[in-house]
Amino acid sequence: MPIRYDQIDSKTFQDGSAVGITPRDIIELVTAFRLYGFFRIDLETGHFFATPDVYTIFGMEYQTGPMNLLEFRDHIHPDDLPLLMTSFERASTHKEIYHNIYRVKRPEGAYRFVRTVGKFREKEGTPGELVGITYEFFERLRTIAFASEFDEP
Repeated sequence: MPIRYDQIDSKTFQDGSAVGITPRDIIELVTAFRLYGFFRIDLETGHFFATPDVYTIFGMEYQTGPMNLLEFRDHIHPDDLPLLMTSFERASTHKEIYHNIYRVKRPEGAYRFVRTVGKFREKEGTPGELVGITYEFFERLRTIAFASEFDEP
């Protein structure tokens, strides 16, 4: 599979409050109709923490605390794993934002494409951390869906 390297010069932050949308509204809207997980990698300990949607995307059972990285790795297509690891290393070293599109094995054995967008974040007194999102691609279909309620914290 060919690799495409994207170069993004700059992207301005879109402040939802400028149009009356809160950060909670944004998260609610983004996660309403697709699996959309959030993660954090502590660079000092190497621990990888993820929300339940990341576990679902990778066909893993959710657990609190650090994710089992060996199990996580086993779900990534072997040809895609080196590029993903290189992205983690480069983002950590150069304090960059990155994205990858790669294949993840679903429980039934088929591979699906997912996209991860992450960035380096300073964390005082430590080497820092990577934070990001992972979501699953799906076929483009003409569709309509409605949700009447959202879970409140």
